[in-house]
Amino acid sequence: MNQSQISNFPQKKKNDLETFLELVELNLVIQEIEYFTGDDWLSLCGDIDSGEIYRSWFVWQDTEVTQDWEAYDHVTNQRIIASNRTLLIAKIDEIENGRNN
Repeated sequence: MNQSQISNFPQKKKNDLETFLELVELNLVIQEIEYFTGDDWLSLCGDIDSGEIYRSWFVWQDTEVTQDWEAYDHVTNQRIIASNRTLLIAKIDEIENGRNN
């Protein structure tokens, strides 16, 4: 659909179309995030030089926004969040000990 076709739409239809396109775009982003690898998550952290590896997990603190500690789980391809490093390490230990039993 080109711009001249869109400009002929009534305003409500334009708004509906814009909302629909925004939802489609958001859905595409969500689908992409579901398949993030470790390298993808690492690029999201503000400064990967401030991170560390603990039991094969990448651990870092979000110093720019939430101040929370985050870790990327390469096995499940997800991240976990805790309010401080000690709690995060304890959660990683819990997960890894469960995997090893």
